Order: sequence, then structure tokens, then C-alpha cells
Amino acid sequence: MSRLDYYIFRTFLVSVLGSLGLLVVTLVAIDVAEKIDDFVERQVPVSALFRYYQHFIPFYANLLSPLVVFISVLFFTSKLAQRSEIVALLAGGVSFWRILRPYLLMASCFSTISWVLQLYITPKNVRRIQEFEYKYIKGRYWFDQRQVHIKLTPEGYLFIRAFDRFDKVGFGAHLERIEKGKLRERFVAEEIQWVKGKHWKFQRIWYFSEGHLPAYRFALDTILPLTPEDVIRSELYTRTMNLPELWAEYQRQKYVGGDIANLLEMELHERVAIPMASMILTALGFASASRKKRGGVAWQIGLGLLLAFVYVFLLSIAKSSLGSLSGWAWLGIWIPNIVFSAVGVVWLRWVPK
Repeated sequence: MSRLDYYIFRTFLVSVLGSLGLLVVTLVAIDVAEKIDDFVERQVPVSALFRYYQHFIPFYANLLSPLVVFISVLFFTSKLAQRSEIVALLAGGVSFWRILRPYLLMASCFSTISWVLQLYITPKNVRRIQEFEYKYIKGRYWFDQRQVHIKLTPEGYLFIRAFDRFDKVGFGAHLERIEKGKLRERFVAEEIQWVKGKHWKFQRIWYFSEGHLPAYRFALDTILPLTPEDVIRSELYTRTMNLPELWAEYQRQKYVGGDIANLLEMELHERVAIPMASMILTALGFASASRKKRGGVAWQIGLGLLLAFVYVFLLSIAKSSLGSLSGWAWLGIWIPNIVFSAVGVVWLRWVPK
């Protein structure tokens, strides 16, 4: 490793870790200020708070790392340019692409670490954050999603009007068997309850079958290829599973025709695509800040913030507009990376001229 590589590695690492540390401290301070009343009112134990922030910090640090890498590259590269260090390197025979190489090597290290965290570590962090907030902050609430349809088997379908996530009781349940486009059997229950982690108990049931009169039963125990977790879908549901769990659930939802298959597909692509942002934004940051300008570093930093805003905005728009299209969910995740990669390549080719 040459002295140039060591210098850029050290500057890059110190800048990123310092910026990330300051940002994390700020986020923790904001979170404490926002939830301090709940902490005091519910007498949250110190040990629970420690465990909560033990998972809070790595999750948000990894989530914000591409943006932090981008801002750090903008800041220290613009400093190098203003001090004419890049000009001196170019005048000494060091090529523009040789200067860029250690940047990309460091960015690839951060991307690899982010990949590992996204695929295996942060899902556990999200799960623990969620458990803490449900226990101490949000309190008890009822799952209230309407029109929940689940395909259990090639011929079996279940509909639940509403579900209590804590007592594991569903209301307005319809269990149907449809064969060759015709309804053959239907169970209509006022309540359906998960019993001791083993089976479901239907209560106050009407049973309808082709060629038979309706029949009424007060209760019926049955086993279904379904657990309460298949019904409960929290806002961070997909983020609580590591890669093997996410892939298995995606394959199962594709088979049963679940309505969250697209959401799971988007999450799989996002776990891979988002960490790549560190490398793409590093190249963009270097391209925008490596030239010395009379106006100083302010315009480079401003341009970098604008590019970061456009990246996040484009990601949100692409996910919302294409994420609901079956077979095209992946495109919504990759559009920002594709567009910004093209912009980065063109910009990097133009800068040395």
C-alpha cells in the first residue's frame, strides 16, 4: 500500500466514523427527548433502555451510512482540492483514476459491511426495537386491517375481517374451499382463536356445503397451515427477517398467493441495492469535489446535498410507483442506482478533461 493509499484510507475512515458518530449521538438525543415522558411515566428499567439503544444505534447507523459516506467524501475531497493537493498529485504524474482507486476500495468495504448487516444483523435490531416500543411506548393496540385474504392451499382460502394481535383472536372469519371455480364448502365463524401455539378454534360457526342444508356448531378445533404471524403484518414486518427467513417467506407467499409477495420481493432487492449506494455516491462525491473552485467548498457540499435529496426522492417515487406491479417490483429499487451509476460514469469521464 502506497503512502497515497494510506493517506486517503485514513482520511476517509476518520471522516466517515466521525460524521457517523456525531449523527448517531444526535439521533439518540432526539429519540430520548421525544420519548422521555413515556420512559418516566411507564418506569422503563435502565437495563431495558440500554438494550433498546444497543439495537437502535447499529440499525440507524447502517441505514444512514450511504449518506454519511457521501457527505464525508464531499467534505474531505473538497478540502484536498482547495489545498491544491489533488493538483499536485496530477502534476506529479498520478492519474485521476489512480487517485479514485482508494476511494472506491474504502467504499466497497463499507458496502460489504452494510450488506452483512442488512442481511443478517439489523433484522434482529428491528425486531428488538419493535418489541420495546410495543411494550413501553405504543402500548396495546388491535390489528385493524380489513379484507385480509390468505391462500392456504391450492383450493383453500381464509378471510379475516380483523385480528387482535395480543389475544390472537380473529373476527369475521370465512374458510372456503373452491374447486374448479366453484365454491364447494364454507365455514363462517364469528371468532377464530389461536390455541396454545398448536391449532385454531372456531367459535359460533355456520357450515355451508354444496348439496346440504346449512349447519350450526358452537365450536370447532382445526389445524390450518397458518400462524398468527401470517395474519399480523406490522409496518416493519419485512425488516424483521434475516435473509434465509425472508427468502423462505417469499417463496411461501408466492405459492399461497399472499398479498405481500411483492413487498417481500422489494425487500430482497433493497437489501442488496441500498448498500451499493455507498460506492455510487462515493464516485459522485469525488467527481463533484475534486476540482478546485474559487468559491470554496460551499457549492460542492450544496451540490452533494442536492444529489442526495434527488437520490432519496427518486428511490421513494420509484418504489411507490412500480412496487405494486407484479414482476416489476425490483425495478423500483434499482432505478436510482442505475441512473446515478450512469451519471457517475459520465461525470468521472468529464472531470479530468
